Amino acid sequence: RVWDIESGECDCELQTFDYQHVLSIYVIDNNHIMSAYSDNAILLWDIENEEYEECTYYDDYDYYIDDYTIFDYDIDGILSSVLILNVKEAVSGFHNGSLVIWEIETGRNTRELIGHTDEIISISNLCDGQIVTRSRDTTIRIWDIKDIIQIHILDTGYNNVYLPYMHGMHVLPDVRIVTSCPNNLSIWTEQSYLDEYAREIMSTGDVKISCISNLTNGQIVTGHIDGSIKIWTKESHEWKYDNLKSKDNNPNHITSIVALSNDRMICAYGKILQLYKISSISSDNISNYNIVSVLCNNDNGDIISGYED
Repeated sequence: RVWDIESGECDCELQTFDYQHVLSIYVIDNNHIMSAYSDNAILLWDIENEEYEECTYYDDYDYYIDDYTIFDYDIDGILSSVLILNVKEAVSGFHNGSLVIWEIETGRNTRELIGHTDEIISISNLCDGQIVTRSRDTTIRIWDIKDIIQIHILDTGYNNVYLPYMHGMHVLPDVRIVTSCPNNLSIWTEQSYLDEYAREIMSTGDVKISCISNLTNGQIVTGHIDGSIKIWTKESHEWKYDNLKSKDNNPNHITSIVALSNDRMICAYGKILQLYKISSISSDNISNYNIVSVLCNNDNGDIISGYED
């Protein structure tokens, strides 16, 4: 869905019943996006006309799924993660640890990155010509996708196989890598690539992390399985956090956080997208009751929300 942030209304819904759940979205311009699906399809969408113009499948998909099962459970496709690099190429990660780069136009496999031994749970751009991947084999790996070489292997020391909702990796604008395991954050720099004890570790207490992002000012923000949000600041070599939101009676964990301009961010949980003005929110002025209505004041841009209490 494409949303108008100011009004809170959905401008259009791009829907097809022929494909499985969406793994990633790539914005080309104001009228075109690409979406990658768990059944190995990538669609090119025309937003204005609310229809897709092209559909591509990864040709060698069957090779990676033959005779492969996971804990004897049926799963929606075997692709676990997809990163659309640009309009020409995508990186697909599979439940068996395979990682391939392929051409979107032809569906052909152009190169394979060999190293992971278990499900790929997250793929991100790191810098020019490099990507970073996280797997359930406990490792994070940095790759040069031009020369097809593995540059670094980082060991998180934690196998999050029992936390299927937790992707647990985010790349900051300054190219530091933030990972979660499930009650702490680790920040990896180039120094800690060579010495894992050089990484910074921040504890979230008893609250497990469900997603990681950053604000436009560079601060780290985390969403949690209890519906809470924490913003992290480093003071005198020590990391501290502020709780911006607390919804103890909300069973839905925060699934995604996106930073916007003008001191705002959007958080997704359950079936709700919620817009926040960061500087004006604290745990003291947010109700622990579910939201039942939201209104935008078009005169000044304020958001007004009504609660069950």
